[in-house]
Amino acid sequence: MLRTRAHASGTARTPGVRVARLRRTAAGLVAAVAVTLTASCSTTTETGAESGEKKDGGSATRTVQTPDGPVKIPTDPQRIIGLSYASAWMLDAGVPMVGVTDIDEGALSADQKAAVKKMTIVGEGNELNFEKILSLKPDLIVISAPKHVPFNIEKLRPIAPVLSYGIGRPTELLPASLSVLDAAGAAEKGAEFKKAYDDKLARVKSTYADKLGRTDWAIVNSGEAGKFSVYTETSWLGAVAKDAGLKFAPVAGAPKDEFSYDLSFEQIGKLKDADVVLVDGDGPNGTPVAETKSLISQKNWSELPAAKNKQVHPVPGFFISRYPEGVKILDQFERILKALP
Repeated sequence: MLRTRAHASGTARTPGVRVARLRRTAAGLVAAVAVTLTASCSTTTETGAESGEKKDGGSATRTVQTPDGPVKIPTDPQRIIGLSYASAWMLDAGVPMVGVTDIDEGALSADQKAAVKKMTIVGEGNELNFEKILSLKPDLIVISAPKHVPFNIEKLRPIAPVLSYGIGRPTELLPASLSVLDAAGAAEKGAEFKKAYDDKLARVKSTYADKLGRTDWAIVNSGEAGKFSVYTETSWLGAVAKDAGLKFAPVAGAPKDEFSYDLSFEQIGKLKDADVVLVDGDGPNGTPVAETKSLISQKNWSELPAAKNKQVHPVPGFFISRYPEGVKILDQFERILKALP
């Protein structure tokens, strides 16, 4: 998963480094009012006052609908700054940007690393260098981050048009990525990403329908102070699992309408009905992260049927935010399903 190096104490953990994981910001995300990004973040076909018209002798513009209302932007922006999730989505699509928030190069391809070296780092998370942003003379600034994380949008608006797509729940990430790419002039690339994901979903669901129907799954990782988190079908990885037809194991006392909830290590036995357990594999070389190692080393963990049957699988890209990541996740699901008895 592409990560930026920010999120601790109110900064935005975006597609990049795991600084104070998003799972620890669950309360803030749930409290945020969710928006239906597939409906409210679409772009219109207007350009300036009329389609294709240049206004006041300037560049052609169009109006984009965002959760904050309509915003007029250049039809063909040339100097884009991407902040938080938006920077990763545009980087995936090859959208040229003059500035981005700090990105962990460990999650980038060689081509992406080379592209980032040509860009200016304008901050970490929501801690921005406004003088540096101003010096880049952007014609469009695109932000997508957790809704409870404040960006000083009013300070950005005098510099360039600002599109802001707040994320209230993890399930909003993939639809929001399409809105961002549309605004950046890369709608076709977004459609390509989604098609690859949908095609892969169809293959997994058709090929492994029998195993999907008789296998119960759980998604967990460790939190802190003797607790671990259980993720539902509305979580980051859970949304992809649901799309793929994975059936979630029942957990006694699980709250409704939450994308994650915490249990104590003493309650590990509540996972007894899970045939397969997926854990955070964003450690080195796809290994469990340090916190999760403390969970799976517990004695009562080893007593779970999934542990006894060697069906505990680390999943790199646990906090998915991009369609290309989704395809890789589905590849991992396919490998697990293929090996199931």
